[in-house]
Amino acid sequence: MIDYGARLQTAVSLVRAAAPLALERFGRVCGQSKRDGTFVTQADKEVELQLLAGLQANFPGEGIIGEETGSHPGEHSLVWSIDPIDGTAAYLCRLPSWGISLGLIAEGQPALGVVYLPALDELYYGAKGCGAYMESPLWKKQRLDVSTAALSQKENQILVPSTFHNRFTVDYKGKIRSLGSTVAHAMMVARGDAAGALMRVYHWDLAGSIPILLEAGGCVDYLDGRPFQIEELTKENPNLPVVILSHPKARAKLLDNVFHLRP
Repeated sequence: MIDYGARLQTAVSLVRAAAPLALERFGRVCGQSKRDGTFVTQADKEVELQLLAGLQANFPGEGIIGEETGSHPGEHSLVWSIDPIDGTAAYLCRLPSWGISLGLIAEGQPALGVVYLPALDELYYGAKGCGAYMESPLWKKQRLDVSTAALSQKENQILVPSTFHNRFTVDYKGKIRSLGSTVAHAMMVARGDAAGALMRVYHWDLAGSIPILLEAGGCVDYLDGRPFQIEELTKENPNLPVVILSHPKARAKLLDNVFHLRP
């Protein structure tokens, strides 16, 4: 039986320890364009290498997949997924919404996650059966539970990628925003501060966020209605699916003809 609680404590410590590397270079580095059109910086590489070393030291024999360093196969079915800086473009533009994400996939399912937004000092973490939590100087420590969120008292907003307009049209009466980071969008939904978020991303973008969202009572679906499978979110998949994260009260609406692919 997996002790998710102990693993979660270690994962939080590893992410917190890597954050100063990213903060030190925030606003001070240039990005390089990758083949997929996204950016990478020296900070991405340094953060990933530190997390990689920490995971190998604490969890020897377990698999690891990093956005920048690729696959490091292990002897067990457990696989860690690293996104050293989610929202690198936001990081380069000196926006504070970028984050570090670390997730554990067990038996093909996201089971544990840590998301940290260093520039805002907001820490999110959760694991299967352990609940989901947020810690920050402003809001202190609080358990995340979307059932307590009254969307009617907020702006009933949805969050989308910054390039959303290139591929989609939308029929939605609420507000639409982009914060420039998948993990920031996911945590807004997990906090109950957004009705949902649409994204087309790889598994390292979501491996840390999904366990937190699910433990908070949120939902994850494919836009086409198929069951969510994180193993499909790979660069090798030519038909990368569109993912919808949602508050349970908004789920049906967001899956029913709100988003439309452009012809």
